[in-house]
Amino acid sequence: MAENPLQFDIHALESMIGGISVLDIPYFSIQSRDQAIAFLKTYGYDPQNEEDLKKIWSYHRKAVTYIQSELLKKGEEIPPKLTDPAELGEITNLYIMASTRDNDLQIWAGGIIKVMHIFVHLENDLFAQFSSDIQDQILKPIQQHIHDDPVIGTTLGPALGPALGPKSIVLKKVDIKSFKTTTSSVTKLLAKRELVAFSLLDKVGVRIVTKHLFDVFRVLKYFLENNIVSFPHNIPEQSNNTLYPLNLFLETLESLNRDVEPNGEEIDQLLRRRLEANEGRAVYLEKHNSFSSHDYRFIKFITRRLIRITITNNDRPQTLSFFYPYEIQIVDYEAHLKNLSGPASHEQYKERQIERARARILAGLEKPTPDTARET
Repeated sequence: MAENPLQFDIHALESMIGGISVLDIPYFSIQSRDQAIAFLKTYGYDPQNEEDLKKIWSYHRKAVTYIQSELLKKGEEIPPKLTDPAELGEITNLYIMASTRDNDLQIWAGGIIKVMHIFVHLENDLFAQFSSDIQDQILKPIQQHIHDDPVIGTTLGPALGPALGPKSIVLKKVDIKSFKTTTSSVTKLLAKRELVAFSLLDKVGVRIVTKHLFDVFRVLKYFLENNIVSFPHNIPEQSNNTLYPLNLFLETLESLNRDVEPNGEEIDQLLRRRLEANEGRAVYLEKHNSFSSHDYRFIKFITRRLIRITITNNDRPQTLSFFYPYEIQIVDYEAHLKNLSGPASHEQYKERQIERARARILAGLEKPTPDTARET
């Protein structure tokens, strides 16, 4: 039968030039084993190649495990026909089932394929290939300035016995995020429609909790003066400052006597008084995040470091270089404690992400009851 010149794959077109992610199309358009094989070959994996087939099944297993552990509600179960390779048969059957419309099996099959897609992209990027080198070159320059003293505690800058170095800053806490876990990355990519794997900018990062509010800005100063970060590599649209308005901080700074050694508690009081008196002029920088509470207070920026990796090509060493992003968060201890509870807490943030990820991947499973349908 001749191909109909007026028959288009509407969802593929919407994905290509309509701005719709493949994660948001309701079903695929694969009707036969041959079509499924051709689709997978173009996607990057040949199911007729033994090594490629092993990889596809590996992604299938990871997707099933993720959905079972993260997205399912009590009493729910993915149909065994889709989780057990023995029952599923060939992997191509999963794609055919994801194209059979208007049934729960199609929704489950499509959901598995979409989560598989996330894993494929997460495990085939630069970070997956060179994670150790990337982490070492980003984190070591920071860690070299973090010191633990039995008397003073953790400091940014060297602790000199009972007395601090002139530039050193006492810290309450330092969290090194050497990498974002795969589960966390999958959830984030499923929850945020605008994200794709290569735009995840916070796989590596550091969170610093200072004793005083003023010390938050001192940490920034220390990073710049000691050439730990290079501000030209900052990604401006990723910066966040919901902690303290920069314009009021600079005004407070101008009012201080530069010849007097700063006292953290006194400057904190000045900063808070100025904010109370000038709240209408406060200029914060908040990057919208639908999952974050407006009560969450912090300073964050994402910058980049030039990574250099030696690889061997035809027995000859060659240097591969590329920029890689990382995140730095800084917050004072008082704000940090507030962030740990209520709507600003990390637990509630994750719950909101999980809800959105489930709604996106398993849309259609929860059909409205007759009463609900009448209400709408």
